[in-house]
Amino acid sequence: MHISSVIILAATLTLVGCSGSSVVTITNRSSVVLSNVVVSGSGFTNRLESIAAGAEQQIAVRPRGESGLRVSFDAAGQRIDSGEQGYFEARGYRVSAVIATNLSVSISSGL
Repeated sequence: MHISSVIILAATLTLVGCSGSSVVTITNRSSVVLSNVVVSGSGFTNRLESIAAGAEQQIAVRPRGESGLRVSFDAAGQRIDSGEQGYFEARGYRVSAVIATNLSVSISSGL
């Protein structure tokens, strides 16, 4: 019984490691709703309808190899575009995009 549990655990860890995706968390610290949110990088573009003030959303992305992250959105009557920032790869990275109270965007990543 113990050996089969070890085999199941090893298979699960192998499958998780092969998922080919990274998780992006977008945190809206501003006091306005972000709409028409587009998250993009090398080989991917994901769209979110909106992110409420003070809220956060997570999405899985599948970059092709090495990538930066670009976040653009509409807020307070203007279009904001972060430009490409940060660095991450296809597997296992956690990427954080924080929209500050002044609508500036900071991006960080890690394993």
